[in-house]
Amino acid sequence: MLKPTPEQSASASNVISKYLDPTPLELNTELCSRIGAESYVKCEYMSPVRSFKARGALNLVHHLKQLKKVSYLSTASTGNHGAAMSFACRKYGLPLTVGVPVNADKSKVALIRKFGAKLEFLGQDLDETKKIMLQNPAPREPFFIEDGSSSEIVAGTSTIALEIIEQIEQLDMVLVPVGNGALIGGIGTVIKATNPSIKVIGVQAEEAPCMTLSFKAGKPVNTESCNTFATGMAVRVSIPEAVSLISEVVDDMVLVGEREMKQAMGIYYVCTGRMLEGAGVAAFAGALKISREIKGKTICLIATGANLDQSLKQEVIDNFI
Repeated sequence: MLKPTPEQSASASNVISKYLDPTPLELNTELCSRIGAESYVKCEYMSPVRSFKARGALNLVHHLKQLKKVSYLSTASTGNHGAAMSFACRKYGLPLTVGVPVNADKSKVALIRKFGAKLEFLGQDLDETKKIMLQNPAPREPFFIEDGSSSEIVAGTSTIALEIIEQIEQLDMVLVPVGNGALIGGIGTVIKATNPSIKVIGVQAEEAPCMTLSFKAGKPVNTESCNTFATGMAVRVSIPEAVSLISEVVDDMVLVGEREMKQAMGIYYVCTGRMLEGAGVAAFAGALKISREIKGKTICLIATGANLDQSLKQEVIDNFI
């Protein structure tokens, strides 16, 4: 079961606090003006791995280390999860192999290497990478970690919401980028347990909509492709347990286009001086898209990551500012 209990969320918070400080919650007047709502940004990109993924990775590796039955881990990632697992495994002294698609973002690959994991370039997208790794296990038969299907990872993401409810007194809505569903599942669980009237809205790329389709269908739906530049949301095979959880704790899903995300990247950069990756700015793009519906409300945008290569940053600066 992926849904974390209050005790599991509290335990994850204790584990994570040994390595990470709470991330800032910022209120930027220019962003508020653009959206037409009091818009707080939870800056999850302000971490050693420049994404929210460190939370779940630390909690998971901590629990695996306690079991003393695992000596070698492997995982598949488009980048941020792999970097987070590499960071966590270094902290806990476990070797790790990370499989990434052959076209993985160079900045994310560099971050994985920085923390010491072994890299393998496999497949054209995340789901193909995962399939190859599971079909061809390494000689040491490492314990394979699937991001999005681990209860410890979801409990780790839930700590974001624990911080939010301490940082904001009154809140109407949280907007969360959605890839495999672990992030919104964890955040939604805590938010709904705290105050069911707070809306939890997921934001996905139009070119990678499997979790949105699954949410609307009430069952797992896969897609044949996921042709989005926002690699942090590039998922085409839904995880049934994650679909079940988001069906319980999410109020609605919003799809944003490739151009809308790049425009949001440009606006966020102008307003804050910080360039986020596509998935990192997706919640802001979603808020801009539904601005009429949220006018005058108090919202929180989860800014999930800021790992992007120079060519994408330059494209945004040249064409969307």
